[in-house]
Amino acid sequence: MNLQHIRNALKSVDEEIRRSALQSLPHIPSREAQTILFSALGDESWRVRKEAVDCYLKSKPDLDSIEMLLELLRNEDNAGLRNSAAEAVIRLGAVCAPPLINMVMDHDADVRKFVIDVMGSIGDLIFVPTLVQALQDSEVNVASAAAEQLGVLGERSAAVPLMQAILTREEVLFRFSALGALGVLALPGPVPETLIKLAEQDILRKAVFECLGTISDQSTFKLLLDGFSCRQKNSRTAAVKSLYKVFERSSSAAQSEIREALQLLKENDIISGLLELFDSRDGALTEALLWISTVTRDSRFIPLLIRAYSDEHTSDAALFALKSFGHEALQEIISRYSTLDEIGRSGLCILIAECGYSGFNDLISEALQDSSAQVRKAAAFAVGKLGLVTLIPSLISLIDDSESYVYAETVASLQSLILISRVAILTEVDQFCSSKKSHHRKAAALLLAALGEQHRLLLLIKDEDPLVRKAAVSAIGTNRVETSGSMLVLALTDEDPDVRIAVADALGSLHDKTTLDALNHAMIDEDVWVQSAVLKAIATIDPFRAWAIISDIHTTADGLLMITCLKILEEIGGANAEDIIRCALCSSDKDIARQAAKSLDRILATNSK
Repeated sequence: MNLQHIRNALKSVDEEIRRSALQSLPHIPSREAQTILFSALGDESWRVRKEAVDCYLKSKPDLDSIEMLLELLRNEDNAGLRNSAAEAVIRLGAVCAPPLINMVMDHDADVRKFVIDVMGSIGDLIFVPTLVQALQDSEVNVASAAAEQLGVLGERSAAVPLMQAILTREEVLFRFSALGALGVLALPGPVPETLIKLAEQDILRKAVFECLGTISDQSTFKLLLDGFSCRQKNSRTAAVKSLYKVFERSSSAAQSEIREALQLLKENDIISGLLELFDSRDGALTEALLWISTVTRDSRFIPLLIRAYSDEHTSDAALFALKSFGHEALQEIISRYSTLDEIGRSGLCILIAECGYSGFNDLISEALQDSSAQVRKAAAFAVGKLGLVTLIPSLISLIDDSESYVYAETVASLQSLILISRVAILTEVDQFCSSKKSHHRKAAALLLAALGEQHRLLLLIKDEDPLVRKAAVSAIGTNRVETSGSMLVLALTDEDPDVRIAVADALGSLHDKTTLDALNHAMIDEDVWVQSAVLKAIATIDPFRAWAIISDIHTTADGLLMITCLKILEEIGGANAEDIIRCALCSSDKDIARQAAKSLDRILATNSK
């Protein structure tokens, strides 16, 4: 396609025709194609613009061409053209440095700012001196952009001139941008009083606090503490997070001083303002508030801590904080138990259990009947954790709970109560075993395993309900109930594949070599999931037997079974295992090939150690 054909194609209303036309340009000398390419950089279609950028980069432009490309950054009428030109410059990288640096002195402030932003996107330290010089630009938007991009480049040597610029330039916009960059570049240490005084300005206070959090030593902690009383919520938030950062890197003596100052806030109205800040989505803020709660031990933090405990990301820290309050501090929140939402009620139940607090049986009893499944689950956990045998009858009622996770927690709690109330649990199990409800018999299987009632447990392997049979088999494996394995071997022919899988898993857990022949025979199972489970069980009991089976089947195995073979070979290792894995790399099944690559990488990594 010649140039005229390309120009004509670029006039088509079909963006795909325009895009395809550009693909022949790299074969034409770049000087001849440049005008066309630059025009295509401003096409209305982003796909065409992207193709034009790719074609321009493939043409390997010289410095003259790059300078002409940079002139497109002046275009104010076509944002697509300007952005595409910027993308091309950024992708070219530091090779564009000389003309870019020259353009920082351009008469057009918008061009200067755009060029500075491009420098930051390129990310090369060659631009640092130029950006430092631009901190003194007469146009505040340009100087602010230079400060931001210095923060992006991360060259710490720029911290000193950046600090000087903050102190000498009074524009709020510049100082706001420069403070953010300084927080990235400067190392912790003493901070000039002039900078600290900037916190007196409402509009800069948050930025100053955030900056101090990373660049200040302990000398500014009183200022940050005063920030807890700020009217603006975002400034209070910044003060809280920054004080915690300063505390963490301070000396032991300084930490003691900060703790003493914080402790004076107990029962102060300032605490109410801090509680308003809590946002579970802000991890750094939550961590700082938890720290303040442990130092002040102000009981008003307890509802916040209970909420934080309900979040898996902050549960450990919140539990530590809650424990620091002690038994007495719970009385206030417990008195308002009925007004708490389900997160608060469940969190309180778990707290009582984890801390081993006694005297709250009535509260736990009430929670077992709560309308919220989350609370009922927490209460069931508390009964088992605290050993509340008097609540066994109430706990038993949750066996019929409609929520499966409440049922599971209830059974787990009953299992934990066996050591201190075996007779009571046995009585309930007797009723479960004869119940017409399958979930009762399933619970009986789990409890019989914990009780060590082997013979009664084996009877449930023949239950009419496959879920009960599966539970009984799994319980044998999980609790490693001693048995000859003969009953389990018979269950390898169960009509339900999930039961057969559970049997294979259980036999693997028992490590009974007398079951190997039966497991070997089960490899002919029609269900590939069963086959895979059986092979894993054999590998657990006797890796050499598993190796022999894999040697026989690896040329015909596919799908899940072959993936299982590869995982087992990875564990076995050795040259022969590697050979089979390498062959699987060429499999037409992408999942098999992917697993083979992972297994081979792990083997090679292990061998290299």
